[in-house]
Amino acid sequence: MSVCASSVAPHVRCLRRVGFCRWGAAARANRLLATAARSYHVFALAATSTYVLQQLIYAYQERSDMDKLSQVMFVLLCHVTCVAKQVAFHVDADRIDELIARLDEPLLNQCAGPRGALLHGTARRAARLLRVYSGCAVATCVLWIVFPVLYRIRGISFEFPFWAGVSYDHNVVFGAVLLYSFYTTNLVAIGNTTMDAFMATILDQCKTQLRILRLNFETLPERARALQQSGGGVYEASLQRLFVDCLLHYNIITDTCTVLHDVFAVPLLIQFGVGGWILCMAAYKIVSLNVFSIEFASTTLFIICILIELFIFCYYGNEVTVESSRVSESLYSMEWARAGLSFRRSLVLVMERAKRPLRPAAGRVIPLSLDTYVTILKSSYSFYAVLRQTK
Repeated sequence: MSVCASSVAPHVRCLRRVGFCRWGAAARANRLLATAARSYHVFALAATSTYVLQQLIYAYQERSDMDKLSQVMFVLLCHVTCVAKQVAFHVDADRIDELIARLDEPLLNQCAGPRGALLHGTARRAARLLRVYSGCAVATCVLWIVFPVLYRIRGISFEFPFWAGVSYDHNVVFGAVLLYSFYTTNLVAIGNTTMDAFMATILDQCKTQLRILRLNFETLPERARALQQSGGGVYEASLQRLFVDCLLHYNIITDTCTVLHDVFAVPLLIQFGVGGWILCMAAYKIVSLNVFSIEFASTTLFIICILIELFIFCYYGNEVTVESSRVSESLYSMEWARAGLSFRRSLVLVMERAKRPLRPAAGRVIPLSLDTYVTILKSSYSFYAVLRQTK
């Protein structure tokens, strides 16, 4: 496995285990394994969709009680975004496989010198992000089953924030409903955070590849002279060959961003469309809780997860735009004055193309930038202030 592909390997393994991503070509070649995998995918999608439907029914039933409505709405909206991403992984499975396979391209795995250090650093960041982000989500779900049990032990009435269809006064029924809630919330937590980390890692890879591309452009004449001295042929021919490799590298990066955008345009649009409301509802809920309660701790962890979720998209999307906008500067920074006329003409054309930087966006509408992140935080506070005034 290449260094570049290893950055998303843990994400892919996790998504396959929870049934959110289809298995590799070897597993699909086996008819029995392929059937079992498809059945598992359908089951995972049905489980998350059913839980969302139960939450919708509960929200409709309690629409006149703002406290109960806020308790279910921030989780419901989060689960809706998860289902949207899950559907994208099923519908565009071929393009996602293509996206993963593209990471094995030799031009994306230039591991010599500082380029290798950049790639290994990206892989380490991806693994760290997955552990921290998913761990925070799982910890939230664990706490969500602790306080219902404590309420039950103390004899305090507890109502699950979804429509169960049965009375859970009996301990056995209560235990079954609790386990069902724990399974579905953990399934969404692990799957949703891993899908987010997968997309963020692809953006991080694009940022790293753009940095490597800039380094290659800036050192192009030096590398051509070194190639000539090592018996690689005429200088102009070596320069042109390395320049073509850089252009191919640039095309692969651009295509990767395009595929990522096309596959996840709708889920990301939904994510950023309801992100402010999720934070608003969670904030509305947390102000009514005891600071030293487990429920307060779980809601705090949930808010942290949502803040991380929105931030990683905005941060890495912003980084891709910044690195892409600097490509033109790197082209101009090379020692182009001594190059031939043909090479300089080609250089001008590429510089004109590089003036249009890559701008990742959610559904071609909402740019993935730090300005967008700040706007969402401001809007969520505005929503919260309105709700508090109308209480």
